[in-house]
Amino acid sequence: MKKILLISPAYRSKLLENVRVLALPPLNLLMLAAYTPVDYAVEIVDEAFEDIDYDCGADLVGITCMTPLAPRAYAIAAEFRRRGKAVVLGGIHVSMLPDEAAAYADAVVVGEGEELWPQVLADFTAGRLAKRYTAGERPDLANLLTPRRDLLRNKYFVQTVQTSRGCPHNCRFCSVTRFNGGHFRMRNLDNVIDEIAAIPDKRLFIIDDNIIGAGETCIKRAFDLFERLRHLGKEWGGQTCLNIVEYDGLLAAAAKSGAKAFLIGFESLQEASLAHYNKKMNLRPTTRNFKEAIRKIQDHGIAIIGGFIFGADEDNLDVFRTTLDFIFDSGIDAVQLSIATPMPGTALYQDLSEQRRLLLTNYPDDWEAYNIFEPVFQPLHFSPEALYTGLIEAYREVASFRRSLPRGLKTFLRTRSLFSTGISFFWNYDSYKSIKTITRPRFFG
Repeated sequence: MKKILLISPAYRSKLLENVRVLALPPLNLLMLAAYTPVDYAVEIVDEAFEDIDYDCGADLVGITCMTPLAPRAYAIAAEFRRRGKAVVLGGIHVSMLPDEAAAYADAVVVGEGEELWPQVLADFTAGRLAKRYTAGERPDLANLLTPRRDLLRNKYFVQTVQTSRGCPHNCRFCSVTRFNGGHFRMRNLDNVIDEIAAIPDKRLFIIDDNIIGAGETCIKRAFDLFERLRHLGKEWGGQTCLNIVEYDGLLAAAAKSGAKAFLIGFESLQEASLAHYNKKMNLRPTTRNFKEAIRKIQDHGIAIIGGFIFGADEDNLDVFRTTLDFIFDSGIDAVQLSIATPMPGTALYQDLSEQRRLLLTNYPDDWEAYNIFEPVFQPLHFSPEALYTGLIEAYREVASFRRSLPRGLKTFLRTRSLFSTGISFFWNYDSYKSIKTITRPRFFG
């Protein structure tokens, strides 16, 4: 029986080693394991928790690859290939830049891998592994197989579930639409509920790009999903757009189903920046009043992690103070502060490349800086140094223990949930410590 080793790389500093509330199981690898024929042995290594044993006896090594971890993925691949092992690279970075990745692997997988993976294994076993496998049509998710959670060796704060893929909004900084398509593809709800019911853990994070989707069909499905979740006794968090406040009864249904935290991309308080990012969802009359939206969600006992991005062409140095004042005044539970980052495959990358404003282009090494916390381009109205310093100072203020502890207590009093409280506290407090560890702006000071 041939052995397959699937690896999720991590930063060399083991970013999540002490911040495990933020660590998510590598669902993409669990899915590949589900699509691996039974005559192969499969092992999964999450490098955020454990070291890689290069002498584990694997016949084939599969490595998933996000952009800031590309250098690490390539280094892992090189070590296995040096030992004579075949290596397959996949994931969103590989799908955006397959020619680059192909130089570091025996084969690359472009696109969603479930339907390609069995062919990759068959070709490997037959000694005819191709250099590239490209998905044609995106797979039908209705009857997606159940992820192999039995292969996880580590204790995660939450388990991950996916009920849909795709996003029609196509924000300029995001590559999801290009990778997963502009239409919501939805799993059969019977299968989703069966999968969740079989998970022994109480806490879940639903990793759909927008748990409620958009349009009448998606909203009806969201109501159905929430109604069926309420009987399972789970607590869950997920990603959603602000359109969740537009539908009567939807927040109440989510709360009754066990929703305890939403990750929402507010991105900017400036309408010009939202328009530049193509974040049209946040410019609608029903969503533009951020404070009102926050109040509506929190009134249902649901905590909010708000995403804010600095560095838009419309920003000046006042953006940090303005955003912090809003965060404190609105009573938002937790925040993810980041720098506008031109990921490969996005409109933002294309724009900044054409404008010759990218500062770190020694690829693949410089991909490590594309981690949403380091400046990799020349901002329009201030220096990269000022952008980075502004981010770190903002995080220091919002994520200090003095700020994080009372915010976490307020979240607990509002939600009566340790799940929400843990996310509220650690997403702020430990995120700042982690960002200081992994970032090292390399073109100044």
